[in-house]
Amino acid sequence: MPVFLTAAFIACIYSATAQVISIQEARQLPEGSQVTVRGIVTNGPELGTIRYLQDATAGIAAFPGSGSVGGFAQTVASGDSIEVSGTTVYYNGLLEITPITAFSIIASNRPMPAPVPLSLSQISDQLESRLVEFDCISFQSSNPTFSTSGAYTIADMEGATSRVYLRSGHPLIGTNIPPASVRLRGILSRFNDFQLLPRDADDFGAATCFYFIQTPEQSNLSTTGFRLRWETSVPATSIIRYGTGPMPDDTVQVAGQQTQNAYQFNQLQPGTVYWMQVEARYNNNVLVSPAVPYVTRSLSSGDIRVYFNKGIDPAFADGFQADGETWEAALAATLARIDSATQTLDVAMYNNNRSDLTAALEAAQARGVRVRYVAALDASNPALTPPPTFPVLFGNDEAIMHNKFIIADAGLADKAWVMSGSMNWTNQNITHDFNNTLFIQDQSLARAYELEFEEMWGGSDALPDAGAARFGANKRDNTPHRFVIGDYAVESYFSPSDQTTYQIQRALESSEHEALFATFSFTKNELGDALIEQHEAGVPVRGIMENISDLGAEYTHLLNNGVNVRHHSLSGEFHHKYAVVDAGFGDADPLVVTGSHNWSNAAETINDENTLVLHHPRLAALYKAEFEKRWGEFPVGTAYPSASGLSVFPNPASADLEIRGLPATEADWTVKNSGGQVLLSGRLQFADRGRLSLDRLPPGVYFLTLVHAHGVVGIPFQKI
Repeated sequence: MPVFLTAAFIACIYSATAQVISIQEARQLPEGSQVTVRGIVTNGPELGTIRYLQDATAGIAAFPGSGSVGGFAQTVASGDSIEVSGTTVYYNGLLEITPITAFSIIASNRPMPAPVPLSLSQISDQLESRLVEFDCISFQSSNPTFSTSGAYTIADMEGATSRVYLRSGHPLIGTNIPPASVRLRGILSRFNDFQLLPRDADDFGAATCFYFIQTPEQSNLSTTGFRLRWETSVPATSIIRYGTGPMPDDTVQVAGQQTQNAYQFNQLQPGTVYWMQVEARYNNNVLVSPAVPYVTRSLSSGDIRVYFNKGIDPAFADGFQADGETWEAALAATLARIDSATQTLDVAMYNNNRSDLTAALEAAQARGVRVRYVAALDASNPALTPPPTFPVLFGNDEAIMHNKFIIADAGLADKAWVMSGSMNWTNQNITHDFNNTLFIQDQSLARAYELEFEEMWGGSDALPDAGAARFGANKRDNTPHRFVIGDYAVESYFSPSDQTTYQIQRALESSEHEALFATFSFTKNELGDALIEQHEAGVPVRGIMENISDLGAEYTHLLNNGVNVRHHSLSGEFHHKYAVVDAGFGDADPLVVTGSHNWSNAAETINDENTLVLHHPRLAALYKAEFEKRWGEFPVGTAYPSASGLSVFPNPASADLEIRGLPATEADWTVKNSGGQVLLSGRLQFADRGRLSLDRLPPGVYFLTLVHAHGVVGIPFQKI
């Protein structure tokens, strides 16, 4: 006879057999994945049938849409600990589990998760669907009440804005809008843009309006100190706690009571990490900033040596020379750095099949150098089998330990070196793929990398402590970020704790004359949008990508918005992860972004990565020369179409250049050389095409920019 199962019984069967993963893991999976997660529900029917839940790692929405099992919205209440299974779907930017295939209530009336304290400017994807809290929020409305459903603009004392959304039937509709600033709590959701969802009047509380407008920030680095600056919302008295450990106990009193504060340290030690914490007092209120590590400038030489395992184009190097342009030179430099170490060697390397590099480390261990090695758990490391004489910790069981760095002799100012870049220790990556490696002689940077290494190692001992080791999303932002190396500013960031994507975005957005990017994997929307914005502002943007078929790859999005990006389909993987901004422009800030961090969601949120931002004209010129060499290796076709349908013909051209596909409008145009210098300019009027004379241009590669009523388009071409 047939057997009929209730939805609740089906839910119990499913939940008993499905593999439960963290919400953070579920958020990293491709859209359409089947997931089972557990968490505390943070809302009830006041937000409709949707329920938001969060665990210790992240938050997610669950929506009982079409095809879902019955009873979810009627059964699940705020404070329930639940297990829910279903399919991940994006709805207007919000990640939801829908349809819900099974759910069960584990316990009820559980304590609500503590809201994450934020400013409006700190809202980010990582906090989506979590309970958050903002202090000193004011509603920008002339109405006295929440009269209707919809969005209400809010602002904080920093001038940042966002919106609160109330659905039809929300319990706050018809109540008074707070006339003064409040402490506002709610669930961070989104409908395309972010929106805050308060649940009831209890989510409005008394505001203190005493906070850090600017948390402590370091400047004026020297070998004996630096300047610390911060700002509070009201005049306050402050003390600074400082020391060489994460719990500083030395104190200094800052004179006066003011909102803008600064203190100059002048008697610190060179190349030393200092942890600092500001305590500000206003009446009976106390603000305490997190203890943050800063570092003084070192006494090291600041020598920076850069190696590419393939040749570069000297025509774009501004007279500078790389330290090596072959894989043999890059490998020899790596071996030499290992062989010259006298005290310590710390290595974090994704994978390794080079017995010569492992043998060099064993030789260093044999001569008395302390060698420590972190490798990726989920990677092939045949050169570490059988186990070498030095200790190895295999780490990151949630994602990958993707670093490729060495720290040599961090305790010696004249011998401390850091190796970074994109090159793994494999035959393929060293000899065939396209990579960059750089060596930096600076004790301050070595100290910062040492902190990161020892977080993964689990301590400062010669042997690892796997129980104390932190990888991936468990790591903390606990390293200095600002350095002065050889009179040039350098920034250092580690993923996923340091908001590396934002730092790369900030570097790209600083471009005034040119932005170049060279990436193995590129899926981060923020970086794609930043490049598109620069392109639309008239900055020439070019890029090379290897993996254009990754889920969420930005390749098509960039092309469709007119950005000049090319797919590297030639022999050898294009394994770089670098950007070059304003190379050759002394009136700007020439810089290079490089390291192990692919421009991907995994690199930002779960992998172990390192990234350097080097404000350095010589390095910018050399990396541009590498980029131009690779760019010049692409076959040049007869026409290069842009995503908007525009093209130039012929390409290469000898006398005239014909522009095809332009709408019936006027267009301003410029022709720049590879250095960004405007050589020709003018205005065209045409119905469907225009013609430019190239008689005054010598042979070379150029960039045509057209500004018309429909936008800005850039097209490269060659004059022969």
